[in-house]
Amino acid sequence: MDIVKLIRDNKLIYLKLDSLSKSLSNLTGEAVVDLKNEINSLIHDGTLFLDEQNKISISADKGYFKAKITLNRKGYGFASIDGYPDFFIPAFAINGAYDGDDCLVEIINRKSDDEIEGKVVRVLRHNTTHIVGTFIVGKNKNVVFPDDTKLPQIRIFKNDSKNAKNNEKVWVELDMNTMDSKDVRGKVIEILGLANSPKAEQLSIIRSFNLIEQFDPNTLKEARAISNYVEKDKYKNREDFTQQRVITIDGEDARDFDDAIAVEKIENNGYRLFVHIADVSNYVKENSYLDKEAYKRGTSVYFSNQVIPMLPKELSNGICSLSEGENRLVLSVIIDLDKNCNVLKHKITEGIINSKHRMTYTEIKNILLGDSFLIDKYQDVYDDILSYQEISKKLLLKRHARGEIRMNIPEPYILENESGEIVSIEKRIQDEAHTIIESLMILTNECVAKTFFDLKIPFIYRVHEKPDSEKVVKLSNMLKNMGVANQLQIDGDVPSSYQKILESIQGKPNETTLTKLILRSMMKARYTPTCLGHFGLASEYYCHFTSPIRRYPDLMIHRIIKNYLNGVPKQDLKLKFEPIVARASEQSSETEKIADEAEREVDDYKKAVYMTKFIGEQFVGTVSGVQEFGIFVELDNGIEGLVKLEYLPSDEYVYDDMSMSLKGNNHHYTIGDSVKIIVANANTKLRQIDFELVGVEKNTLRNFVIKKKDKKSKTNSKIKKIKKSKSNKNRKKK
Repeated sequence: MDIVKLIRDNKLIYLKLDSLSKSLSNLTGEAVVDLKNEINSLIHDGTLFLDEQNKISISADKGYFKAKITLNRKGYGFASIDGYPDFFIPAFAINGAYDGDDCLVEIINRKSDDEIEGKVVRVLRHNTTHIVGTFIVGKNKNVVFPDDTKLPQIRIFKNDSKNAKNNEKVWVELDMNTMDSKDVRGKVIEILGLANSPKAEQLSIIRSFNLIEQFDPNTLKEARAISNYVEKDKYKNREDFTQQRVITIDGEDARDFDDAIAVEKIENNGYRLFVHIADVSNYVKENSYLDKEAYKRGTSVYFSNQVIPMLPKELSNGICSLSEGENRLVLSVIIDLDKNCNVLKHKITEGIINSKHRMTYTEIKNILLGDSFLIDKYQDVYDDILSYQEISKKLLLKRHARGEIRMNIPEPYILENESGEIVSIEKRIQDEAHTIIESLMILTNECVAKTFFDLKIPFIYRVHEKPDSEKVVKLSNMLKNMGVANQLQIDGDVPSSYQKILESIQGKPNETTLTKLILRSMMKARYTPTCLGHFGLASEYYCHFTSPIRRYPDLMIHRIIKNYLNGVPKQDLKLKFEPIVARASEQSSETEKIADEAEREVDDYKKAVYMTKFIGEQFVGTVSGVQEFGIFVELDNGIEGLVKLEYLPSDEYVYDDMSMSLKGNNHHYTIGDSVKIIVANANTKLRQIDFELVGVEKNTLRNFVIKKKDKKSKTNSKIKKIKKSKSNKNRKKK
C-alpha cells in the first residue's frame, strides 16, 4: 500500500495523526492502529513531515530532501542527496545536526544548478552513538572532549566514568536522549590509555571507527568447539590432492594462509594450474555466531603492528589456514591452459591438500634471481616455480593486450620494533613474486565469476565501473595542461587509453603523482550482485573468491558454490541466496570502506609521529599536489607534507586547477618539481605534517590569483591578498 500516493491523490494533507489514519482506514479498510504505525514509520524516516502543530504533510511536496550531513571543523557542512549535487549548509543552518546524521534539508539559495545552499529542517537520526575523546576532571563536572572537534563536549557523571583519570583517552557511549540538548551526556565504556601515548592514540583511531578486536563469548565458544585437525569423515566426496607439490606464498609476517598453488605440465606445452583456497565455509555455518560476526565485520583490518581479524584466530590461524605439513580442506579451481595461457577448460571442486612448503615472496624473488642456496633447498618445487613465472608473464601480456590498467604506486611501509617505536618508513614496490600470485588469483577469480554468471545463479561480483564521463574530460584537460598528451575516451576502449598514458609517464619525476591523479579520476571498486565488469582489469567477469579468511564476500560465494556442487537445484539457490547477496554486497562494500579509512588514519598518525624526530631538518622532495592554499611535497619515503601558501616566496600567484600549478611573476610550482624543504611541524592530533621551503622568509605580504572556469569554460579570476604580520605570535590566517 502506497500511503504517500493515497495522501497526495486524496489531498489528505495537514491532518493530525488520528484524522489521517481514520481517513486512510476508510479508503483502504486497513486497521487504524496499523496505519498509525506505518505513518509514524514514514515520519521517522523523513518521508512524511510532522510540523509544530502536529499536522502531517509529504516532505517532498514541501521541498524537503532526505540527506546525510557531512560537517567541517569550521562549522559548515554539506548535504549529500541522491540525484543532486551536494548542498552547501552554512554554519547558521546546521540546526543541531552532527557529522554523519540523517536529516531533512531544504534549499534556501540556488546560485546555479551546481551551487545550491540549504539548511537542516530536521534531524531524522543521529548516527554517532560512540565517541573517542580525552577525559578531563573538572571542579563541578567531568567532561570528555571528543577527538572529532565537530562534536560537542560530553558530560560524564561519576558513576559513569569507569574511574577514568584526568587526561586519559576514553571510549564513550552517548546518551541518545540528550543529543538534541545543550548538555550531551555519556558513559565511559573503555579506558584506552594516557592521551598522546602511541598505544592509546592508535586505539583511539580504531575505536572511532567502531572496530573491536575481541570476539563475543558465543562466537569464541563456537570457534573453540571446532576440531584443530581434519577429521576422517571430511575426506569423503573430496578430491585428494595431498600428494601434490602444493606450496603457499605469502609475506614473512603472514599468520594465515588461505591460498595455495600447484602446477603440472600437460600436452602441447600447456599447463594444468591448481589454485586451492581454504574451505572456510565448511566451518563457518550459515546463521551461526561465527557467520553473523564475520558478516558484521566484513573484512579483516590490517595495521603495521596489528590485525583485527574477521574470524577468531582458532580458525584464521588454525584449522582454516593452509599450514605446511597439515591436511586442510579446500575449494579448488583446476584450470587447463594452452602454451599461450588461454583457458582450455576449468572446473571447481571440493578437495583436501597438504602443503609441502610455506614460502615467502622474498624467497621466490631470490630463487628467480638465481639464489643457489634457495634453489637447492626448494629443489622439489623449483621447476614449478619457473612454471608459475612463465604463466604469470603470459597472463600479464594477455591482460595488457585487452587494456588492463596497471598502476605502480609504491606504498609506504612502517617498520616498528617490539616496543612500538617507529624505526623507519620506506617505500615498497611490488616485485615479481607478488605479481605471480596476483596473476594466478586474478585468473582464478575470473574463471569462478564467469562460471556462475553463465549459470545465472545469485552471486557477489567485484565490480569496478567506468569513470564518470565528466571526470574523464577533466582529467584529459588537466593532463594536457601538464604536458601529457592523451586520447582519453568517454566511451569505447577507455581502459587501454588510460594504459597508454601510464606507459608514457613511466620513469618521469612526476610518475607517482600523476598516477595518483589518474587513480582519483576512477570509480571505487565495490561488491554487487550484478556483474558489471572490472574496468581496471579490463575484465568482463570478476569476483573475490581467493581470501575467505579475511573477506566476507569470498566466504559467501564459497557457500553458494558448495550448495551448487552438492546438487541444490538452481531455483532453490535463487530463492535462498538472491536476497542475501544483495545485503552482503552492500554490507561488505561499506565495511571495506571503513577498514580502508581506519588503516589510512593510523598510517597518517604514525607518519606524523615519525616526523616529529626530524623537526628542523632539511630534505629534498617532489611536489605531489598543488592547491590555492599551498603545495604538497612528497619525500622519498612516501611521507607527504604541506607547504602553506604563506610560506611560499613573496609573489603574485595564479592558481590554475587545470594544470595544477601556482604561477607567480618570479616563481612557478607544479607537480613533479623538485624542492628543498624543512620539516616545520608534525601534528599528531590532526595527523598533518607541515613543511617550509628552504631559504624563504616568513610573514611577508603575498598575493595570489585563483583561476576559475565557468560552465562555458571562460576563465574568471579574482585576486586575494594574504597579509602577514612580522610577528609569529600575532600572525593571522586569512
